[in-house]
Amino acid sequence: MKSLKEILKTPNTSISGEQLEAFKRQREAEEREMLQQIMRENLAARQTNLERIFDENSLIPLALRNATFENYESANIHLRRAKEMAYGYAETFKADESKNLLLTGDYGVGKSHLAVSVLKRLIKRDFTGIFITVPELLTKIRSTYNKESNHTELQLLEIIKGVDCLVLDDIGTENGSDWAVSKLFEVVDGRLGKHTIYTTNLDSKATEKKIGERNFSRLMFDTVPVVMTGEDYRRRGFGRDGQ
Repeated sequence: MKSLKEILKTPNTSISGEQLEAFKRQREAEEREMLQQIMRENLAARQTNLERIFDENSLIPLALRNATFENYESANIHLRRAKEMAYGYAETFKADESKNLLLTGDYGVGKSHLAVSVLKRLIKRDFTGIFITVPELLTKIRSTYNKESNHTELQLLEIIKGVDCLVLDDIGTENGSDWAVSKLFEVVDGRLGKHTIYTTNLDSKATEKKIGERNFSRLMFDTVPVVMTGEDYRRRGFGRDGQ
């Protein structure tokens, strides 16, 4: 089909109503395609940015880099239930409907594995997320006190505060100083109304004692506890004597 401009250049040419409608439909189709292309490019750029935020600000242990829901080993009904709850959390996640998870249990039952799996799923759904252990977070905050640091404490806390979902891994393993408790409270308090996943090897009483009553109260706000009971998967197949 000739373009409208080409027809108008042709001498003694009249344009029918049907032709005008056809040109109008063609122009609308071209504009829709252009808009869709822009949206695709914006989506691709956003996805790249989300992955960059995840990679640059998350400190995921090497052993968990490949963690997914698919390769999580749920050896008993308690762990299968925990996996179902974590998966459901990721699939029904809405940024404007805050809900937290507290994954508790002994070493090696896969708390961090499930937390990483949730974040990976959320990244694919175009949400932002950061995984960081509490000791590493406190180390990062301390590093900003160095005058040669590339980031200020405020900038770091703003990143932590701003993501759609934050995983605070290994609560209770940090130094229990007043400074550490104060900074943890600042982070937890700043996340009110947003989604946070906590993992800990401590039970509720031990966690409250470790981080303080005020911190624990904030931590449990809008939080669903998930108790994970099972054998340490890193030691499965080994007897008491290591054989």
